[in-house]
Amino acid sequence: MAKKAIWGVGIVLFAVFLLPKAVWDIQKKANPAILGSTIEQNVEKSELPHIKAAPELASAVPPPALLAKSAFALDPASSTILFTHNFDQELPIASLTKLMTAIVVVESVDLNSAVTVKKSATGVIGNSMGLVAGEKIRVADLLSGMLISSSNDAALTLADFVAGDSEKFVNLMNDRASKLNLAQTRFANPVGYDSQDNYSSTRDLSLLVLEFMKHSALNEIAETREKVVFSIDGKRQHKLTTTNKLLLADTRVVGIKTGFTSQAQGSLIIRAKDGHRDVVTIVLDSPNREGDSAALLKWIFDVYKW
Repeated sequence: MAKKAIWGVGIVLFAVFLLPKAVWDIQKKANPAILGSTIEQNVEKSELPHIKAAPELASAVPPPALLAKSAFALDPASSTILFTHNFDQELPIASLTKLMTAIVVVESVDLNSAVTVKKSATGVIGNSMGLVAGEKIRVADLLSGMLISSSNDAALTLADFVAGDSEKFVNLMNDRASKLNLAQTRFANPVGYDSQDNYSSTRDLSLLVLEFMKHSALNEIAETREKVVFSIDGKRQHKLTTTNKLLLADTRVVGIKTGFTSQAQGSLIIRAKDGHRDVVTIVLDSPNREGDSAALLKWIFDVYKW
C-alpha cells in the first residue's frame, strides 16, 4: 500500500510540475512519454496562450484491465495524455480509416456539391446506405452516411468524386498523414478494408482525431444518432442510424467512430463531455470495444481533476 501511495504522489507531482515543458518537448518525439505529457499538434507558439490547463491525476486508483491490444486517452483541450497501453503498436483500424477519408473530403470540395454515384461504388461488402448507380446526392449527405452508419458505398463514392478513383484518393490520404506526422500510419483504401497496408497506432489516431475535431461539420455528423438524407431529386431516401452503441447509451458521448473487421476486430474512438471535462478514448483490436471504452472513461472521470 505504501508503494502504491508513493507512486500516486509521484504521478501527481509529474502532472503538476512537468506539464508546461512537455508542451514544447513533445513536438518532435516519435514516442511521447505517458501520463501528463502532451501529444504533438503542430501548433505555433503564438497559439499556446489558448491551450487550456491540463487535468491532474488526483487519485492512485489503478486503471482498468482492458481487453484491447492497444488503447489511448487524452484531454483534447490541452492535448494531455491521460492513459496509454501499447500506444505505438501498429494495428489494422477498420472503419476508423474513414476519419481520414472525411478530412480529405472536407478539405478538398464544397459540402453542397452534387455527386453522381458510380456503379462501382454500389453493392459493396459491409455497411451500406443503399446508394444506387446514377443517383445524385450531396457531399454532406454522403459524409453523414459514411460517419453515422459507416457506409462503405458512401466512402467509395466520395473517393471517386474527389480524386477520380480510390487509388488516387488513397495517395491524398497518405500525403495528409505525412503532413500530420503520422509515422505509424498507412492507408490502402478509403473504407478500412483489411490490408497489410492499412494500419495505424492509437497514438497516431489521437493526432488524427484532433485534426478531425477542427472541422465543425464533421463534429456535428459524428454526434448524430439518427438521420434521414435524400437524393437531390428527392426520389430516394436513406435512413442512417449510428453504429456507436455508447452514443445511444451514454448522454455524455458525442462521437466519434466505430470500426470492425475480422482482422481488426473491434475498434472504437469515443469522445465524451461532462460539463467542462472533455475526453477522447481510443481502443484497437478489442473483443469488447464498448466495454473497454466505458471502463476507461469511468476511470478517467474518477481519477482526474480538471
